[in-house]
Amino acid sequence: MMYIHRLNRWRSVSLFCGALFLTLTGWAQISGKEAIEEHVCIFTADSLLGRGAGTEGEKKAAAYISRCFETYGLEFIYPKGVQDFSVIGPQGDTLPSQNIVAIVPGSDRVLREEYIVIAAHYDHLGSEKVVVNGKDSLVVFPGADDNASGVAMLLELARVAAAQPYLFKRSLVFVAFGAEEIGMMGSWYFVHRAFAPMGSVALMLNLDMLGRSGSRNDFCAYTVAPNADLANMLRLVDVLPAMLPKVVDTDYFPSDHQIFFRYNIPVVLFTSGLHPEYHRSGDTANLLDYAEMEQRMGYIYAFLLQVANIEMLPSLLSANREVPDRIYSLADLDKRPKFLNKDETQFLPLWVNKYLKYPPSAITQGIQGRVLVRLIIEADGAVTHVEVVEPVDPLLDDEAVRVISASPKWKPGVINRKPVRVQMVVPVHFVLKRR
Repeated sequence: MMYIHRLNRWRSVSLFCGALFLTLTGWAQISGKEAIEEHVCIFTADSLLGRGAGTEGEKKAAAYISRCFETYGLEFIYPKGVQDFSVIGPQGDTLPSQNIVAIVPGSDRVLREEYIVIAAHYDHLGSEKVVVNGKDSLVVFPGADDNASGVAMLLELARVAAAQPYLFKRSLVFVAFGAEEIGMMGSWYFVHRAFAPMGSVALMLNLDMLGRSGSRNDFCAYTVAPNADLANMLRLVDVLPAMLPKVVDTDYFPSDHQIFFRYNIPVVLFTSGLHPEYHRSGDTANLLDYAEMEQRMGYIYAFLLQVANIEMLPSLLSANREVPDRIYSLADLDKRPKFLNKDETQFLPLWVNKYLKYPPSAITQGIQGRVLVRLIIEADGAVTHVEVVEPVDPLLDDEAVRVISASPKWKPGVINRKPVRVQMVVPVHFVLKRR
């Protein structure tokens, strides 16, 4: 069943010339960092209280996205573009949420039957009550980078694409997912329940945490698994070299692209990575680099022009579950890895906490916090590729890496009765005791 109208558009000559013009003249001609910042400020407003899944704040954010899509002239396949669904929350209660879906129909009579999904989740952690000095206080998690940054860029990409739809042979599906923070429920619902032509989705681009810059927050494109054709396309976009992302053939953090990847759809996660304010109340709009976001969005738009018009898109070369070098997440496994014959949650108390040494210099300086460390458990159980993804201080970061790197072998994760490589992220806490 086709959801989009069949429209007469310009054909190959005007499409090529238009795409080339936009790529060469630069993103600044058609968008601006001011619009991105305005979106971010709206999503992080106090009135939305952190956009927690199932809250009134999330609902207000969804309504704003719907109004933007309608104003920009995108087509809806649901009333106001809203896909309603419900999920079971962390406390066992039923939470209402929604995806917002809009389409820019493709201009080619054949290729418009294929879809490219461009997505970002708009929910965050919400707020919580805490007691400070004996008084109740409300802590709000604004989620500027996670993921007001991604959905702001999604809206601007949709606006520009809808203004010149004849440039895209394939159809573009712009989706803002709800309830990502409680298990990627919006994307799961979209893939498994709500979007009938999933078999015609050729590629999924996920925009998640794109607002930070600096040496630890490079612009990156993760393809989750090796895919030489897709990697080459990412590297050969006709933009200034300074705008090109670092292309990585593994995954980075759990997000909505993983649901599509498990459905055997090629994916790209665009992100500038984690930082100390991740999932904290300090993730505020003033810390984002809007000029850098504008350039990153320029690259994504140029890449979108490329993949929407190429005659044949790359398939998911590594979709076969038997590919030996693929790195899996815990959710993919038939059997999860075990540490000393215990489940993976025991790695911290049985090893990390037991052998962690608090650096004396860090104690003297009063440095404490949580270091997030990513590692791979190889098919033979060895722990490799240990690296910090959310730093605190080099003193603490190095100690966390040292302890995890010294881990004895695990019992590896299993798929189809075969051991496989598994990626995990573990938190290492350094807490100073009060005297």
